[in-house]
Amino acid sequence: MEILSVTLKNFKSHSDRHFLFRPGTNAICGENGAGKTSILEAIAWTLFNYRGAYKNEDLIRNGAGSAQAIIEFVSSRDGRTYAVKRCTTTGYTIYDPQLGESLEYKRIDDEVMPWLRQHLGVAPGTDLGRLFANTIGVPQGTFTADFLQPPENRKKIFDAVLKVEEYRQANQQMLSLEKYAKVEVETLERALAQYDERLQEQAPLQHEHWSLSQEILHDEVQLQQLQVTLMSLQAEREQLTLQAQQVQQQQLQLQQLTLQRESKQQAIELLKQSVQRSEQAIQICTTHRESYQTYLHVEEHLQQLDQQVRQRQALFQTRDKLQKLANDQQTKLTRLQLQLETIANASVQIEQLQPLIQQQEALEQQQSAIVEQLNQLQAYKLEQQTISRQLTKLQSDYVTIEAAIEQTQALQAIVEQIPALEQKRDRLQEQLSRIEAAKQFETELRQLVTEGEAKRDRHQLDAESALATLREVQQFVPLLATAPIEAALMAIGSGVTLNTELLNALWRILADLSEQVSIAKLQQQFRQTKTELEAAYQQKTAWMTLEAKQTQRMQLHEEITHLQTRLTQIKDQLAIEPQWQQQRQQLVNELKQLEDPRSRCQILQRQIQQQAALNSQYAACHAQLANTQEQLLSLDTQLAEFADLDDHIEQQKQARQLHHANYLTYVQHRNDANQHAHLKAEYQAAIAELQQLDAAHQTLQAEYNQFMQTFDPQQAMTVEATYAELRSQADRIQGGLPQQRKRLMDLEQRLQQLQTVAEKRDRCQQDLTQKKRTQKFITFARKAYKEAGPRITERYLQSIRREADRLFRELLNRPNVALEWTKEYEILVQEGGHTRRFVNLSGGEQMCAALAVRLALLRVLADVDIAFFDEPTTNMDRPRRESLADAIANIKSFRQLFVISHDDTFEKVTENVILVQREL
Repeated sequence: MEILSVTLKNFKSHSDRHFLFRPGTNAICGENGAGKTSILEAIAWTLFNYRGAYKNEDLIRNGAGSAQAIIEFVSSRDGRTYAVKRCTTTGYTIYDPQLGESLEYKRIDDEVMPWLRQHLGVAPGTDLGRLFANTIGVPQGTFTADFLQPPENRKKIFDAVLKVEEYRQANQQMLSLEKYAKVEVETLERALAQYDERLQEQAPLQHEHWSLSQEILHDEVQLQQLQVTLMSLQAEREQLTLQAQQVQQQQLQLQQLTLQRESKQQAIELLKQSVQRSEQAIQICTTHRESYQTYLHVEEHLQQLDQQVRQRQALFQTRDKLQKLANDQQTKLTRLQLQLETIANASVQIEQLQPLIQQQEALEQQQSAIVEQLNQLQAYKLEQQTISRQLTKLQSDYVTIEAAIEQTQALQAIVEQIPALEQKRDRLQEQLSRIEAAKQFETELRQLVTEGEAKRDRHQLDAESALATLREVQQFVPLLATAPIEAALMAIGSGVTLNTELLNALWRILADLSEQVSIAKLQQQFRQTKTELEAAYQQKTAWMTLEAKQTQRMQLHEEITHLQTRLTQIKDQLAIEPQWQQQRQQLVNELKQLEDPRSRCQILQRQIQQQAALNSQYAACHAQLANTQEQLLSLDTQLAEFADLDDHIEQQKQARQLHHANYLTYVQHRNDANQHAHLKAEYQAAIAELQQLDAAHQTLQAEYNQFMQTFDPQQAMTVEATYAELRSQADRIQGGLPQQRKRLMDLEQRLQQLQTVAEKRDRCQQDLTQKKRTQKFITFARKAYKEAGPRITERYLQSIRREADRLFRELLNRPNVALEWTKEYEILVQEGGHTRRFVNLSGGEQMCAALAVRLALLRVLADVDIAFFDEPTTNMDRPRRESLADAIANIKSFRQLFVISHDDTFEKVTENVILVQREL
């Protein structure tokens, strides 16, 4: 892809400006506020549908009604030139200059963006705005900002660029679809199980329907017979029932009186026993009343003594605390005295340790020097491991680049065919553009040929008539010259032949024209040529990397040689390590024998410094001990008052124990003694009620014996049993018939419903089979999306790492550095045996590293060979600005680079300078 020009009308600060660009580095220079960044914003708004935080009205120049931008570029898809115009009011217009017409694309998301992705060389579905903001045209001042973010923020930014989120979202979005499919299958399975469960009763219901029909017929016949028999038994049953009711009533009254008499007798016996128990309780309470009162008095006295015990216990606890405090104070006093004695001998010991301290310091200095040498050797070891890994990787890369160069050199024959294919494509394109003129020419020529054939036919008839006339004249006039007549005959015949040949030639021309004006055939040839040309372009793109690959091979060879030399040097340095280790161990042993005299001296000095404080502590502790001992003497005086307390308590407990049994006996019988009067009154009333019940029972028994002489209970029971049995049979049959008939109707309805259920079950089985197939497909698709995302992303990262590493060396022009872009999207730079993180790089190195990664993203993800840099030298001094300008100019793998700068840094490294001046 190549941007040829940008035309702006009323776009931000530009009224009517036109800018031309060329391949290579295009430096857009000018003072601040001249509108340099507006050119980049116009390209982003038109080709990538990106306008940042601006609104449409922000793009319009003050005082204008609308703004528009026209971008003319060479397509990456077919190599043709197109012009894309975008206006704030009318939208998009795509113009094809070779066809001289506008393409019918108006809808941005559905038509314009897919067309732009194809011709920009971007994969379908890519968010062009995000691609521009994060990769192609990073906004001013934010080029390195994304790489300085915390890991979680970097992941959000570059996951979107690498399309990791798209696979995750696709997998997540299909989860609801999978759940829906699963619910559909489970719903159908439950419905199918319900259908099967309901259909299990179909056969039993059919058998039940037949059996129930037979039962209804049998019951109707039996019911008629029973109704006749019941009418004869009804009269006899009514008479016997009346007599039985009277007998039953008398029996019930006798039973009630009997139960009342027995209950009253039992109550009288219980009341009698209670009266006797109450009289005994009165005697017992009278006997033990004095012991009961004595026990209560002793209990009250013991409670007073318990209070004195608690007071004594509190005094004992206070004395124990004071005694413990006195012991602690005595121990502390002894410890302070020992410390003061030790301090008295410390000065002598310090004087004796001075020579040993000097010897210790000398040995430690020697040990530090040896440790420093060993640390340096350890660094050499790490460098040796790093160089070995780098050497292995470089040797593998060298073999890979050798094979790639051989494959690339084989593409030269295909690349040489591109000019011929381009000529053929242009010729077919020109024929397509002139198709209407060719059609008109064919129509006119066909009309001329048709008219010529008609004239030829008339001329041929006239010529044949003339020839016949001449031959007749020659026969009748033999004297006429033969030669002239023959010449005339020959001329006439030649004219007819020539006319026929001319018309045949014209027909052949028409046939050729019909093929040439065949739109379908020309379009087929044009598409075939474009396909061949696109394949050739792809091969050319690969072939154009031959020089870079050869340069890379040379760089790899130089790096391998340099690393091998460095490995030899490191091995020589590491050969002396055993000697340093031996010297270090000897010094460690000597220091161990000295037993650290400096630390011992420091301890003694600290002890001497503490002497005054220890004297003060000793005096204070001695005073505190005397005070504590005085308090102990005061407590001993108070405790002497409670000397006979325990004896007094023991006497009272013995007195309480002596009267305890009589106290319990009195309490146990006190309630019974208090109820004596009430129980005796109840006993006398119960005896009177029992005498009344005995008289009533004798009277009723005489009446019952007289009535039983005229009544036969056995006959009444027989008649009642027979009638009840027959009535029960009749009622059962009569009551069951409606239910049986209703049951029969229900069975018929249920059998019809089950038939409908069977039909639904068959349809449900078919739906379930289809739904299971759909669910299986959705599950497979989700798994494919889930597994594809990380794998494709890892492949992207590998390609981006290789391309970024190459571009980083190309930018710095230093073959001994390497760049690594980790899975956490962190940039690591390795130089020699050291690895540095992005935050530890200098400003220029950060800019080059970020530039290498962003350009690698652009090449790998979008296959776009243009990039924009808006003020990349901001906050850099002149040497760094010039270094970055040289680095960007060294980039050879991009067709076009746009650099916006307000100074002259980039004017020195490129001839493509676009000077932007402020409009008034």
